[in-house]
Amino acid sequence: MLIQAEEMYSLSHYDMAVNRYYYACFHAVHALLVANGLSAKTHEGLLAVFGKEFVLTGKTDRKYSSFLARMEQLRKKADYNCVYDVSASDVSDKQIPAHELLNEIKRLINI
Repeated sequence: MLIQAEEMYSLSHYDMAVNRYYYACFHAVHALLVANGLSAKTHEGLLAVFGKEFVLTGKTDRKYSSFLARMEQLRKKADYNCVYDVSASDVSDKQIPAHELLNEIKRLINI
């Protein structure tokens, strides 16, 4: 999904890029939960379990859960808000943190 996100960004399809960046991160965190015998039924639940089990315990930095929460909000705007127009700047400052989060998840899973 990360490759799709970057392709959508390069084609100036910023709403689709946000969606793909978010879901790349979402699925990575979901894989982390599964690898640790945890689960969540909703997007909000995933954020809560990630925060409780990995951030509050000090296994990872708070910046990752904050980033994922911001990405979820932006993804909702991109997917459902017909008035909000996702811009290049909305996406460009999310690219590096998305890569960092995915690398952090790999570290936590020991891939």
